[in-house]
Amino acid sequence: MTAAFSGHRVISSIDIDKLKFAIRQLYSEGYRTFASGMAEGFDLLAAEVVLELKEELEQLRLHCVIPFEGHINKIGTKNRGRYNAICAAADQVTLLATSYHERVYFERNDYLIDSADALICYYSGKRRSGTGYTVTKALKKRIRTINIYADGEQIRFFG
Repeated sequence: MTAAFSGHRVISSIDIDKLKFAIRQLYSEGYRTFASGMAEGFDLLAAEVVLELKEELEQLRLHCVIPFEGHINKIGTKNRGRYNAICAAADQVTLLATSYHERVYFERNDYLIDSADALICYYSGKRRSGTGYTVTKALKKRIRTINIYADGEQIRFFG
């Protein structure tokens, strides 16, 4: 089974232990592939955590979903090394489009949800965002959604 990640680009405060707990929990339930849309912020962080946990969880796989060729140029200079290292260490890399177009990020988010059985998100509740779009779509499809937004509450499960 596959779980996808979606989260805000700006991460004010995140409890990495909550993220690790959610990944371990899904892994214990049979999830083996975790897909990242490779956006700055939560997506890159989640991908790095999957790579870190691969030492502990032997069958864990990282799938990087690249929205378009040249996407790395939309990543801030300080994060390009991280981006390249994640892609190099990933078990699978999927390129969705050969060039940028106005719906490319929606298509990336649709791809993630269409191929996922669960979603781990870092979602503040801001609906007018890529994460809001993705969470809304996941809930409409009745995909199990785990929100680890660091607001002092426990991990929240939807669906």
